[in-house]
Amino acid sequence: MNSFKEKFKIAKILASLFTHSSTPEEKKNYHAWLDENPEHQKIADRILNKETYEENSRLIKSFSSQKAWDRIYPLLGGEKTSGFLSWNRSLKYAALLLLLLIPISYLIYNWVAGEPIGEITPGTHGGELTLSNGNTFNLFENVLPEGVIKVFIIDSKGINYQTPANKPKVKEIKNTLRTLHGMECHIVLSDGTKVHLNAESQLTYPICFSDKERIVQVEGEAYFDVAPDKAHPFIVQTPHTSIRVTGTSFNVRAYADEEVESTTLISGAIEISSENEDYELIPNQHFVYDKNSRESTVSNVNTELYTSWESGSFIFMNVPLENVMSYLSKWYGFKYTFEDDAARQVQIGAYLNRYANMNPIINMIMELNMVDIKQKEGILHISYKQ
Repeated sequence: MNSFKEKFKIAKILASLFTHSSTPEEKKNYHAWLDENPEHQKIADRILNKETYEENSRLIKSFSSQKAWDRIYPLLGGEKTSGFLSWNRSLKYAALLLLLLIPISYLIYNWVAGEPIGEITPGTHGGELTLSNGNTFNLFENVLPEGVIKVFIIDSKGINYQTPANKPKVKEIKNTLRTLHGMECHIVLSDGTKVHLNAESQLTYPICFSDKERIVQVEGEAYFDVAPDKAHPFIVQTPHTSIRVTGTSFNVRAYADEEVESTTLISGAIEISSENEDYELIPNQHFVYDKNSRESTVSNVNTELYTSWESGSFIFMNVPLENVMSYLSKWYGFKYTFEDDAARQVQIGAYLNRYANMNPIINMIMELNMVDIKQKEGILHISYKQ
């Protein structure tokens, strides 16, 4: 289906089946359409089942058929549906016809009835701390659970385990720091290592390092500035890799909902173990582990592209919009969905202030005139402009 008119013809046939008013000619055309492409059967099954019928019926009642027809009419070249439905009947089912086009092209429902996009504010400092006994509390409410031995200091940005003089020399009692949607947190470990935890991430660590190796576990994204100590190597464990250092700065990204894990080295040297293979990185190198292929690669990069978040900005250089939205949603805390694969693959290049509202970013993306972004019930719907 290369034109809107062709899509409209198919939508009209589906509408007639949907309302049990199809003619023999329409049924013939329907079966011919099914034979054109196996995907057409899937579209028809989704539209014509009972659950879809009830959902579509509710949606149709929620917006004006006149408004819908005002959108359709110019795209038909001003034709009054010759060979389709009569004018009055077309107007009556205009909203339904638009709705039935959703799985064929893009989300026309939002195109007709989209709501204004509300203010999307940036994240802030925050976090939850889970103690070794399982108790969890909000780090910035300044109310510690009863009986907790204070082996750390909390400030406006995070938590510090290095400063207190009364740190107990106990063997590997572990805490877990977790950030949620729209949160970041800084932590100074007992050895002086500094960690900046990005949104939707967690770090598990001992309150006092006492073994020959300083071992922590991370999920999500974190920037490490490791305190030098050659006698006690620092090891970062992710679900798929192990990173061994003595004193260096590097970024780790290991989100469960992403297809790759990566490590970017800023200074010093690190050794990464993955799938029984070892990789030695030097500054300005980027390690990637592909969860699907279980293969790893190392390349020379501009490290700022992978670490700019730590200094307060986002830099994207020819990055698919799907990746951009995944990255931004964790920090800004919004929900989104793509209506087609073409929108996912639109390439984005931008330099953005991490602590500014996201609305100018949305405007910038839409100004590319390649995608449309509408908000419906608090969710951003992203579709490709055809």
